[in-house]
Amino acid sequence: MIIVLSTISFLLAYVATLTITALGGMFSEKSGTLALSLEGCMTFGAFASGITMYLLPSSIPDPISALIVILVALVSAGLYSLLLAVACITFKANQTLVGTALNILSTALAVVMVKQATKTEALPVGMSRLNYTRFYEIFNVNLFGLQGVRVNWLILIVLVLIPIVYIVIYKTRYGLRLTSCGENPSAADSLGINVNKTRYVGVLLSGVFAGLGGLLLITMNAEWEFANGASGFGFLALAVLIFGQWKPLYIFLGAFVFSLFKTLSVVYPSIDFLANLGISSYFYLALPYIVCLIVLVFTSKKNVGPKTVGEVYEKGKR
Repeated sequence: MIIVLSTISFLLAYVATLTITALGGMFSEKSGTLALSLEGCMTFGAFASGITMYLLPSSIPDPISALIVILVALVSAGLYSLLLAVACITFKANQTLVGTALNILSTALAVVMVKQATKTEALPVGMSRLNYTRFYEIFNVNLFGLQGVRVNWLILIVLVLIPIVYIVIYKTRYGLRLTSCGENPSAADSLGINVNKTRYVGVLLSGVFAGLGGLLLITMNAEWEFANGASGFGFLALAVLIFGQWKPLYIFLGAFVFSLFKTLSVVYPSIDFLANLGISSYFYLALPYIVCLIVLVFTSKKNVGPKTVGEVYEKGKR
């Protein structure tokens, strides 16, 4: 029973992480800006919140500490995403190149800053791994009171945000304007919509959501190795976004598909049948990404995203 509940808790955490990050990417891409920097935003949000958890005094009450960490994750990742907005929207740089650069830069910054924070006189060169056991206890509670089965309560925030995002995208003026900027920015501009401003907001929201995803990812553990960045979750989230056809409900359902295999890579030693097969652990670790490639190969041709995503918009151009 404990193994089953533990598996479910891992599954829900992975689903929530991929869902919230992919929903952030949806805001960016519906506005017309390629969300290739999700991995970088997750890493930066995770790094900023991880440093905060590492340095925050234990004298601060747990609820306030948790609130501070959440705000740091959201704000830091949001600000980091603005680098993409400035480069690609204001200066009209290539979105693929900038997104890739931000993914690389975030991991490099995280490693350097974490090593700086963890170095001591006895150990001049610090580690790129942070331990924040106190916050693992804060963000993870025992499921049904069972010892050894923990669930991250940030999942509840994600579940609340899913219907809110659906309403914002399909039932509000902002959602319609956002979509129009990704589908036909020239027409949106002719109607008085500030295309660049709308795209800035979309990119900013993608960073904020990815920051929450990064925080959820690292608080599933009592420590995190920042040399691994976000462990490819940003790229998986991008795959979920494409597989989910840029629709909130489909994204949520698609997150389950990839999360099943990600969960399997964690819990397979506890499943006697799989453990006795003698298959290398590296296969299970690679399995989610193998499935990702296979799924995208067979579904990407049928998926039609925003028409102008990745394209530079020049005012007055028809």
